[in-house]
Amino acid sequence: MDETGKQKIISALNKFYKELRSYKNRQSRRCEATFSETQIRSLDTLRLKLQRDHGRLHYIISKYGGNAYVSIVNIKCEVFSYSLSSLDMGFRGLEALDAAISVVNRAIGKLESTPSASIEIQDINVTQCPENIAEMPNLLFDKMQFHPKVVETSKSLFETGHYAQAIFEAFKAINNFVKEKTGQSLDGKDLMAKVFREQDPLIKLNKLETRSERDEQEGFKFLFMGAMVGIRNPKAHDDIAQMDPFRTLEYLGFASLLMKRIEEGEVTQVQGENV
Repeated sequence: MDETGKQKIISALNKFYKELRSYKNRQSRRCEATFSETQIRSLDTLRLKLQRDHGRLHYIISKYGGNAYVSIVNIKCEVFSYSLSSLDMGFRGLEALDAAISVVNRAIGKLESTPSASIEIQDINVTQCPENIAEMPNLLFDKMQFHPKVVETSKSLFETGHYAQAIFEAFKAINNFVKEKTGQSLDGKDLMAKVFREQDPLIKLNKLETRSERDEQEGFKFLFMGAMVGIRNPKAHDDIAQMDPFRTLEYLGFASLLMKRIEEGEVTQVQGENV
């Protein structure tokens, strides 16, 4: 790596370090005073940004700063995951944030003292941060290996920033795919309840021979039903603003999983038979 690349990495880490300290200070104040809804939303926005920034800087931070953990009820938790996983935190969360700040500070110091020619970066585009961060969501979409039907219905919408519509189209496609495979005229929650029922399902997700297999069938029945009621329907009926591309990718990943389970499932009955 050349010196310019090294300085870009250090600059990205310094920015992350400052925002992490700001987040910790604001969380400390929140523990001592009541925050308004606006303050809470602002704090959560910063938390989500720190999550994403840590994701792209994780390799370099752990390589040069090491790893740190906190013990929560005798369970060892990585400090970044624990401190950034939820907006609500107590003493342990603040303790984890302090440890995370120390890790980043250590990584910066080590990088500054390491000759640029000796720095090796894994196959991630850290050297282009933060200039090309806006391109990252679209790159991640291509890396996710979504089911082809999700790509077909949602890729162009996602790339043009129509995130709510991209989610809606993906889950509408799930509904249509189930109809296509089973020949059913039902829709939404009722369709999923009938198709994936535990007794004589129209689509079997496994052999249904053991308790675990029957539990899986039942669990996915509720996931399919919930996806229709909690994701597809609100996106269809309400004017929902979805501004976060990374949250959208999470929704699309869930849709892709459901698509793959439909495709892998065994169709046992179709409309016209005794169902």
